[in-house]
Amino acid sequence: MNSKKIVMLMSGGVDSSVAAYLLKKEGYSVIGLHYKMVDDHIFDLIPEKKKVCCSPSDTLDALKVSNDIGLDDFKVIKIKDEFDEKIIKYFVNEYKNGITPNPCVLCNRFFKFGHAFEYAKEIGASYVASGHYVVSEFSEDYGMHVIKKGVDNYKDQSYFLSQIKKEYLPNMYFPLGKLKKEEIRKIAEEIGLSVAKKPDSQELCFIPDNDYKRFLRDRGVAATEGNVVDTEGNVIGTHTGYINYTIGQRAGLTYFKAIHQKLHVYRIIPGRNEIVVAPTEMLYSDTLTAGNLNILTDFENGKEIRCRIRKKSEEEKAVINIKNNKAEIKFLKKIFAITPGQFAVFYDENGVVLGSGTILKNPED
Repeated sequence: MNSKKIVMLMSGGVDSSVAAYLLKKEGYSVIGLHYKMVDDHIFDLIPEKKKVCCSPSDTLDALKVSNDIGLDDFKVIKIKDEFDEKIIKYFVNEYKNGITPNPCVLCNRFFKFGHAFEYAKEIGASYVASGHYVVSEFSEDYGMHVIKKGVDNYKDQSYFLSQIKKEYLPNMYFPLGKLKKEEIRKIAEEIGLSVAKKPDSQELCFIPDNDYKRFLRDRGVAATEGNVVDTEGNVIGTHTGYINYTIGQRAGLTYFKAIHQKLHVYRIIPGRNEIVVAPTEMLYSDTLTAGNLNILTDFENGKEIRCRIRKKSEEEKAVINIKNNKAEIKFLKKIFAITPGQFAVFYDENGVVLGSGTILKNPED
């Protein structure tokens, strides 16, 4: 292993470009790795509505930056078939089952890092780096390497890396973890990077137009009109197809008569193509159960943690207990719209990622 040889995930955006530049400044031999999850012709058939990653222009940008900053090598890796099998099928099946998925978390686990570490091993590189806003360091408290929240709270991406395999932690490097976005843009402008003002990616790479309904329909999951019922089973309206809704949603439902209270999606029942709605107060809960656990540090049951239940939510204080490979989370206050399929990410009081798991559905669903 070469301790100064590092694999750098190059998306073609400003963050990974600046991260690669900083690695070169630190004296690393940097091998750029650019993943292609879908075929380029998809972007001709379905133009981007907002910026997504992995487009043909991203590949060109990544290659240009690699040449401009003098990377030691640059590889384009096509993983369409594997990506389809592990990520797209998961995405489609979750929606089919009335669950709201988060494919980016699993993409990081299996591909952007899982596959990259395999490649690093092949070429004798000691580290895999990326432009994520996450801190990687050795923790004296835990006696091991950990990842923790980036210092830029707005850009922090620790949520998306919470399913990374524990064994990777000592060999991960995030040059941007202690910087803020405006600093990254400034560096990019100072060194004349062509991507200095490039917009950030906002949507899923495999749905360039962000039209989930169209994508699911193309994959054989059609949205058909069904009933909206109250918690007592009374039919009070209609919906456009259960796959179009998520827990907590209010928009897109039609009622037979005026409703004099705020009603939200409370439960999705795919087998009956039925949406159950309930008043706002019923959407608050102080417990959740998470499965498919990925525990990154050792801790005892009964530990007080901070738990984030979706990518843009705040962490909330809670107590965690793990039993039979499931995490039981008890919040100190009630939380709105806990959504099956999303990842619950566990942090300590210093922002260290303790682990994560998939929020499970209520057994009666």
